[in-house]
Amino acid sequence: MKDGDYFVGIDGGGSKTHLRIVSASGKVIAESFAGPANIRLSVDTAIQSITEALNIAAKIANISQMQLKNFQTGIGVAGYEVQTAREEFLNKIQQIGIHQYKLQSDAYIACLGAHNGNYGSIIIVGTGVVGLTINRSGKTQVGGWGFPHGDEGGAAWLGLETTRQLLHYCDGRAEPTPLLKYLQKKFANKVENITEWACYANASQFAELARDVFKYAKKNDSFAEFLLKKSAREVEQIYLALKMKSKQNQQTPFSILGGVAPFIFDYLKPAIKKQLNKPLGDACDGAILMIRKHINHLK
Repeated sequence: MKDGDYFVGIDGGGSKTHLRIVSASGKVIAESFAGPANIRLSVDTAIQSITEALNIAAKIANISQMQLKNFQTGIGVAGYEVQTAREEFLNKIQQIGIHQYKLQSDAYIACLGAHNGNYGSIIIVGTGVVGLTINRSGKTQVGGWGFPHGDEGGAAWLGLETTRQLLHYCDGRAEPTPLLKYLQKKFANKVENITEWACYANASQFAELARDVFKYAKKNDSFAEFLLKKSAREVEQIYLALKMKSKQNQQTPFSILGGVAPFIFDYLKPAIKKQLNKPLGDACDGAILMIRKHINHLK
């Protein structure tokens, strides 16, 4: 393998890292997954996850780790907007041997992938929530400012809201629902267990509770359905704000992505659903498009 003939795309998200190696013609050589890579929460964890994904991919492709690190690499990471975290990450990514790369946010590469490198908009509803438009003026972002002070509507937020309601239920301040009864039992019917867990839980751990919300919403649990409707309203607000800030017309391609998106789609207003397009590609595709464009600019 010649280094210039292969490209690596890395999508470092809040819940997992996804890596893909492709040939110059676009053929997928290897694909791997590892842990979270939110640099705002932990640069070291992000570096560890990316290193693990690189090692797995190298083994799948039957190439040396050194050769893989010399490939042209596009990287998107959660938490990119935090300058101090970004600077620390840039220093440490060089320490592990990745030198030929282009770095951006995970939302940026997801937007590129969703619209095949063309102008467009996305809202990612995953562990967190962020809206992004890429057009002639550059990029415009709405939301995505981190949990718990932001990211309303995402999986971590769903977990936090569920925890609040669970505590209200334990206090006698909320009506029982099957979801709340299940979670109370899950914590061994002890408020102390809930509060101790919540004190130390991070965004990814709160996001795990969203799985129970999705499960019980399918069973018509009133509180679970209420939360998904509320999440949909939050996403709609981001949609409207992004359209206004970026001066987008209705013909601009717009997609909603992320693990939570399928569970709230039916709760979105029909007028908004009509404007949404199926993504053309994923974030790894976007990362590869980004590094290809960067290399072409350098030629």
